Amino acid sequence: MTPSSQQHVVVMGAGAAGHSAVSTLRQEGYTGRLTVLHGETHRPYNRTLVNKGVLPGLLTAEQIALPALELLDVDAVTARVTALDADASQLLLAGGERVGYTALIAATGSIPRPFPSAWDDSERLLGLHTVEDAAHIRELLSSDPAAARVTLLGAGFIGAETASYVAGLGATVHLVSRPVLPLAVVVGHTIARRVVEMHQDHVTTHLGREVAAIRSGSDSITVTLDDDTRIESDLVVVAHGTAPASGWSSGQADVGVAVDDQLRAQRMRRVFAAGSVALHPATSGGRYRVDHWDAAAAQGAHAARTLLHDIAAAPDPGPYAPTTGFTISLYRQPIAAYGVALPDSEQREHIVDSGDGLLTTFHDPHSGELTAAAGLNAGRELLRLRDQLQRP
Repeated sequence: MTPSSQQHVVVMGAGAAGHSAVSTLRQEGYTGRLTVLHGETHRPYNRTLVNKGVLPGLLTAEQIALPALELLDVDAVTARVTALDADASQLLLAGGERVGYTALIAATGSIPRPFPSAWDDSERLLGLHTVEDAAHIRELLSSDPAAARVTLLGAGFIGAETASYVAGLGATVHLVSRPVLPLAVVVGHTIARRVVEMHQDHVTTHLGREVAAIRSGSDSITVTLDDDTRIESDLVVVAHGTAPASGWSSGQADVGVAVDDQLRAQRMRRVFAAGSVALHPATSGGRYRVDHWDAAAAQGAHAARTLLHDIAAAPDPGPYAPTTGFTISLYRQPIAAYGVALPDSEQREHIVDSGDGLLTTFHDPHSGELTAAAGLNAGRELLRLRDQLQRP
């Protein structure tokens, strides 16, 4: 591949998708100018390991850092992009500088959904998205974790795993969830019910509940739910989901970037998007977003190959097929899934050979094709199904 000396590829974001995109561009033979713009105040790191490794003290921020981008002959610039002028093929930075590009990969990831303004601002009210968040929570629990009272708001991946970890320390844990059956969309109803049973064996659950108010005191913080239940705690951890970090595109951080099946951004020439900022088309209509580390890395690589096809006549990578997965551990029980389960998917439940394992397969409601599979204690069965997954 012999790129023009005038070509300049810019990658926004240095997390899983951005790092993978840069690595793939170089591995596939792109030798032109390559710039990475990211807003990290320190070296980018694997965010999956924030609650799995840094929170329990198994890993440090340095140990979860990604390989240095400079090793790939990349200009890595710490800067915040405030706007995109797609017509002029330029990015506007916070300091007023403009950066032009031949092609752009948006890999800005996601941001935690903001706390409601009505909640009291308190050092006892924390999110869990960064290594600083994990270190702060760990510090607050360090003196006597068995005596701690911790409330988790949100029972998705981060909330559920954190509840499991904190309960394992001996702390008194309350888990608050808006859905009555959290995680059902991604692991299926049968596995989700088993997860609820596991939670109820170890923590106090408040399912189908909304937070009405949060008030902090001198030595505690109180969460009031919509049924007037009051939960007094030493610490409240908020894990109620993320939104696409796409404020640079539309001025609104939670909109995301709509892409085609090869990760080209719609209505923006030579702009591509990968990772949790990208909104993918489903064959049955509508769009979906995947907020997992392995999926972001796979999309970054695919976006890079599509870009090279468009600007340098490299081979066409074809449509992106989401076959990556995730793994979480709850109360020493492994749960994993591959593919994408859409809300209208047909769910089929299976008992696996081990007897205590469960497997859910998700099928396109129109074609019946397998688009995702999730399992509890069903690792072998999941790996067997992975190669059969189709694009949803």
